[in-house]
Amino acid sequence: MKFLIQIIFIVFLSHMALGQDVKFTASAPIAVANGDRFRLVYEVNAEGENFKHGDLEGFSVLSGPNLSTSSSVQIINGKMSQSVSYSYVFILQATREGKFSLPAATITVDGKEYTSNSPKIEVAKARQGQQNQNNSANGQNGQISDQDLFVRVIVPDQEVFQGEHVQATVKIYTRVNLVGFENTKFPAFNGFWSEDLDLPNQISIQREVYNGEVFNVGVLKSSILFPQRSGDLVIEPAELGCVVRVKTRRRSNSPFDDFFGTSSVELKKTVSSPKVTVKVKSLPLNTRPSTFNGAVGKLKMTTTIDKLEATSNDPITLKVNVAGNGTLKFLEPPKIEFPADFEVYDPKVQNNLSTTSSGVSGTKTFEYLMIPRHHGDYSIPPIKFSYFNPETKKYETDQSEEFKIHVVKGENDEVAELSTPGTTRENVKMIGSDIRYIKTNDFELQKEDTYLFGSTVFNTVYIVSSSLFLLAFVFIKQKRKQESDITLVKNKKAGKMAKKRLKQAELFLKEEKKDPFYKELLNAMWGYIGDKLNMPLSELTKDNVKERLQAREVGEELIEKFIAFMNDCEFAQFSPSGGSGAMDKDYNQAIDLISELEGNIKGKVAARV
Repeated sequence: MKFLIQIIFIVFLSHMALGQDVKFTASAPIAVANGDRFRLVYEVNAEGENFKHGDLEGFSVLSGPNLSTSSSVQIINGKMSQSVSYSYVFILQATREGKFSLPAATITVDGKEYTSNSPKIEVAKARQGQQNQNNSANGQNGQISDQDLFVRVIVPDQEVFQGEHVQATVKIYTRVNLVGFENTKFPAFNGFWSEDLDLPNQISIQREVYNGEVFNVGVLKSSILFPQRSGDLVIEPAELGCVVRVKTRRRSNSPFDDFFGTSSVELKKTVSSPKVTVKVKSLPLNTRPSTFNGAVGKLKMTTTIDKLEATSNDPITLKVNVAGNGTLKFLEPPKIEFPADFEVYDPKVQNNLSTTSSGVSGTKTFEYLMIPRHHGDYSIPPIKFSYFNPETKKYETDQSEEFKIHVVKGENDEVAELSTPGTTRENVKMIGSDIRYIKTNDFELQKEDTYLFGSTVFNTVYIVSSSLFLLAFVFIKQKRKQESDITLVKNKKAGKMAKKRLKQAELFLKEEKKDPFYKELLNAMWGYIGDKLNMPLSELTKDNVKERLQAREVGEELIEKFIAFMNDCEFAQFSPSGGSGAMDKDYNQAIDLISELEGNIKGKVAARV
């Protein structure tokens, strides 16, 4: 009976396996040294026949193909799933240096032939004394060679345009038994806006050829950088405290040394990467269109409107969508000429972005809510969006169609019926207050013996009126100067703008969405300090902000408090720990910090006006 149940179970699993897609893949190390032995594995997830492989020229076949099988069954929520694997394994030895493509193999499953991929492999020169590479650390005298353990910051593109993304990867190269790190210090990427890529918590070690030799290589950090200014930007070294375990031999005359004469010790070595210089080219000035607002990348703008016919006081939604790869995170709302009789609200911004090794890609949408207050025919001129394309090295412009909107008179439309066509609310004046009724009374004119000119009353009125006119002239002139001073206007409105930005962060706080919460919190803080200090986005770095605040005579304690808060928020954005309590604390601290900065910086600015 037990044997019968096993047969039924095997037949059942076989039927399950027939229903899955057949995958046939080949895998091998990407780098080996000449003379190294390695495994070449062809794996298929179904039972097959007629396995054939190509010529393994350049390699000695020490063993294979050896067939091995494995299977597993999972039952989750009452649903059973099975995976089956059949592996054809070769043990090969590299016989000469060079780059090779290992041959693809074929196999037949249920009468259909499948072909695997063709793995790439690089064979480097053999290293002298490679069989004792763990001892190359020279554990006897406590030294580890710089050729056996080092760190690099790899930047493939070291000449880019301002705003064009570049990837920086910190890699550790080792030929010793590296067991851990301590006191790690990664580059700050001054002059860049950085976005870290998601990496596994466990460092994955792969073999890689560097300077003709094979190393075990692990990726410690990878970031996408956006240069904020032109010129030579230097990426400072990465510093790592490495812990290496090496074998040592005991020094004694014991006859048991041949069996137990080795032990291991841990050595520490600090390694630093060389500085990397990225040459950032300025964007062309002579061909820059007036509608360009700093967007860089391969982008595309589309626009939609929900209706072209509406009733007065009914909302209309206009969406501007920018998609592609580039500086999407930094995009400002496009300039749109709305009709004067439309009440338009600040756009709602929606981000659907992802950061990968190819940069920041996705879509950014600006959603405008418009309310036509009065009936009539209106138009929104074509919306223009200009960006710089690093691939073509030219500015490109997308333009929408013209939106013609017909608004029908609603119940609450306040525009009077005028005989002149095309008259809108802007042309209508309060006629009732333009003309006043002149009341006439019976009175007699009497001749006065004295003259007003030269009298005490005349002189007093003349002096007072002249003084008031002079004061009014100075006040109006000063007021116009302040209104024309964009820097001063932005400075005065910095606090209000920051509070608006913090409202979005508060929504994410209530929803306990950590990543978007900290993004909005950082945007609010950077936006506030940029407006307050009149600093463009390209100059907003911690060092520059610190220097500007010091120039404004802001206290060092407050400056360090601001820098520490920004560092904490950047760290919390990507850390797995934290919760609503920490987010609530950071939100309140941001409000307190803005209030404190507002009080200090505001006084310094006022003293200079």
